[in-house]
Parts: sequence; structure tokens; C-alpha cells
Amino acid sequence: MDDKQITSLTIMTKHSLFSFLGVVGAEVVDEHETSRPISAVIKLDPREGQPILKEYSTRGEAIRHYLDAVSTSIDRGWSIVYRGRPLHG
Repeated sequence: MDDKQITSLTIMTKHSLFSFLGVVGAEVVDEHETSRPISAVIKLDPREGQPILKEYSTRGEAIRHYLDAVSTSIDRGWSIVYRGRPLHG
């Protein structure tokens, strides 16, 4: 994965379920309109109900956790449907 990419995602399937893992870099703006960069991994597993966002202190750390989560999912029987940049249009 290119460390300069802002967003990358992986869509997976297992039986009739679909799951989503993504790594994002973004600017967060608080109520005082102060912005700060974040790097995070987002997971959406339909069995868990709500999406989970976990923020990391560096982009590299977020990417490592994202890649580990994808590998763990594959080891647990999930198949990759799509992996790459989000598609638009």
C-alpha cells in the first residue's frame, strides 16, 4: 500500500455476510473550528451492529493495523471482493 494514499478499503464476504475494513487519513474539526490530522482504521462487521473507528498516532501504525486486520480476516475464512481506493461514480 502506498503510504501517501489517504483512503484505502477492503470489502470482504463470508457466506452471505459482507464486511468492510478501511484505513483513512483526514482532518478533524472540533467545535472551536480547530483542525488536526488523524489516521484511523474503520471496521464494519454486520454482526457487531455499529461501525468501529480506531484512531492511531501515525499513518504507518494505522496501515499496519489495517493490513493485520485484513490478514486475520482472510485466516478466518473471509474472501476479498474488492481492495483498493474507493470508487466514485
